[in-house]
Amino acid sequence: MAKKQKRNKTASKNIILFIFAVLLVAAISFGIIVLIKQMQADKSEKNDTRDKNTASNELKEEDLTNEDKVTEASNNAKDRMEADEQAKADTTVDQDETGKKIAKPEISFLQLEGDKVVVGGAIYNLNETGGECLYSFTKSGANLEFKADVLPNPSYISCSTMQIDKTKFTTGVWSVKIKYKSNTAEGESEAKSITIQ
Repeated sequence: MAKKQKRNKTASKNIILFIFAVLLVAAISFGIIVLIKQMQADKSEKNDTRDKNTASNELKEEDLTNEDKVTEASNNAKDRMEADEQAKADTTVDQDETGKKIAKPEISFLQLEGDKVVVGGAIYNLNETGGECLYSFTKSGANLEFKADVLPNPSYISCSTMQIDKTKFTTGVWSVKIKYKSNTAEGESEAKSITIQ
């Protein structure tokens, strides 16, 4: 009988220990679940804050971009107006004391390509036919002139590009101008230089 009671007490202790262990595991599991949920909530809150900051930064960048676009459009309009004014000034043709229009040729292209000197230009302030373009090369008293074809354009005069053999020049620095002449206009460009080696 005493053995039976002892076994019952041991069994009761074992049951109590088992219940306690189950409750302890349940409490720990509940604590872990609460902790994980709290961590997820913190992470979600951080992500929300980060998303709000990102959205705010994107809006600021978009505002700056829009402001930049407005500034760029304004600058482009200003540049166009200045270019139009310059074009008007360029197409206003002055006259010399004899009444001839003053042509303003410009050298647009001058360089060495292999054994050729390549030169080209235009007169942007005139639009007429029947004139003559000369490419004039000078160096230490030497003067070489090459007649270029005058090409038709809708709003200006174009002097055809020429390729001149390098052998026609002595070595050194040559000064180059375009001279334009017609029955009603004449003028010459500012000089540019090219080195022949």
